[in-house]
Amino acid sequence: MKKQVIFWAVLAALFAVPGLFFLPYSTVRFGGLFLGALGAGCAAQAVCVALSPRFRIAHVLAWLGRVLFALFCVSFVCIQGLIISGERADPQAEDAQYVLVLGAHILPDRPSDALIERLKTADAYLTAHPNATAILCGGQGPNEPMPESHMMKQYMVETLGTDPDRLLIEDQSHNTIQNIDNAKALFSLENYRCAVISSDFHLARARRLMAHAGLDPYGIPAPVPDVPLLDAASHMREYCSTLGLLVSGRYF
Repeated sequence: MKKQVIFWAVLAALFAVPGLFFLPYSTVRFGGLFLGALGAGCAAQAVCVALSPRFRIAHVLAWLGRVLFALFCVSFVCIQGLIISGERADPQAEDAQYVLVLGAHILPDRPSDALIERLKTADAYLTAHPNATAILCGGQGPNEPMPESHMMKQYMVETLGTDPDRLLIEDQSHNTIQNIDNAKALFSLENYRCAVISSDFHLARARRLMAHAGLDPYGIPAPVPDVPLLDAASHMREYCSTLGLLVSGRYF
């Protein structure tokens, strides 16, 4: 019994400590909160295991905790498999007439590092495909100085030297579903070959949302900044978002 209590206590610390590290960073704060919730759950499980010999309710909760944690582990492995398998480029994207560049958090004076990589990927695509047009997607979040798509265009034109005539703006969306649905409605994309550009860990979900919107589900991955802990937090957030998509029936 004592070993089980130690196991759950150690597990709680392993989740909670990196979760606290992520909290100051708005781009991965959700991942920190998720890890913190896991840590709190494991701590509660340690208490239930410790009290289970004395209280029947604690015994029942301890068994329920084991079942829930096992289900979490199975779902996490399966969903991460979907995410990782989607971190690839689709050859069909080479023929896209329009590429949707999904927004991400922006800082007061520049795009976030992850968004910069998406913009560099979009600029490279436009350079290699002279007839393609990019649709920059993203509205203004509560802690952002302007709509994400406006700063995206500003960065591509002023820093990357992208032709502004090849950049269209969708600036009313606040999530990936709205990014795609609004761009489709605004620019009547139904009859065009389309592709989506996003961070590699986000691409599997973006493809499914493109398909549900009636657009081509072709993806072009953008690399993520080489910061392992931040990448882990992004995968945590993507797990929750993909799980929600699966539960809602929009993934398949």
